[in-house]
Amino acid sequence: MKPYRKNVGIVVFNAEGNVLTGERIQFPGAWQFPQGGIDEGEELEFAARRELYEEVGIKNATLVAEHPEWINYDFPSSLQMKHLNKFRGQTQKWFLFYWNEPISKCNLTIHEQEFIRVRFQSIDSTLESIVPFKLEVYVNVVGKFKPIIINYNSK
Repeated sequence: MKPYRKNVGIVVFNAEGNVLTGERIQFPGAWQFPQGGIDEGEELEFAARRELYEEVGIKNATLVAEHPEWINYDFPSSLQMKHLNKFRGQTQKWFLFYWNEPISKCNLTIHEQEFIRVRFQSIDSTLESIVPFKLEVYVNVVGKFKPIIINYNSK
């Protein structure tokens, strides 16, 4: 059996309680949270901050919470991404960050571009715009992070 690839997922929210999502280049019409692989020996929070910067150019977000569990999902057989072929799927550690800046401050081309564009949207609507094979992960993450977002009081 192939192993799971270790990965971090990042939910970024603003003062309105909306979350940042990006439309994937490989899956036009599908919007997702930033995420990415963990390098060998890399601390989890560091990996989350690195991926956040590489994918959307955000450096100054405030860490609010870490999901207590690792969450797994399997890749569908139709997924054609060569660098992921040796893995069954991904096991993810999720982080919640606060960032109250305009979307125009995002930079999608700092590293290898993964998103066509980004937007802020309601956290509930992310369940309608994610690729189906990640839906269970998003239900879990939204369930854990939505109450924190609702009750967050930026100082």
